Amino acid sequence: MIDLRKRVFSMLGQKGNLKNIDVVKYFVLEGFKKSTVYDAIKRCKIGLPVEDHPRSGRPTSFNKTDLKRLQNEVENCVGFSYIKHTKLKCKKKN
Repeated sequence: MIDLRKRVFSMLGQKGNLKNIDVVKYFVLEGFKKSTVYDAIKRCKIGLPVEDHPRSGRPTSFNKTDLKRLQNEVENCVGFSYIKHTKLKCKKKN
């Protein structure tokens, strides 16, 4: 998402004579949705930064080591049961 915003910002900044519809058509051909491109254009016109501000809310319960452990188990396990691992909450290996 940030990559799209950067590209839209640079496209509008480099060529000030481009219309919004031209920018939208270009990115729709690449597979982006119109509304997403228009949102990025709107952010550029308002003057908002490319990156989002950190969001408030509950912090994640997974730390990086637990997430890495779960990813390894999913990738390397034949006959993997997603339900089993969601119930176990990624218990540590002995």
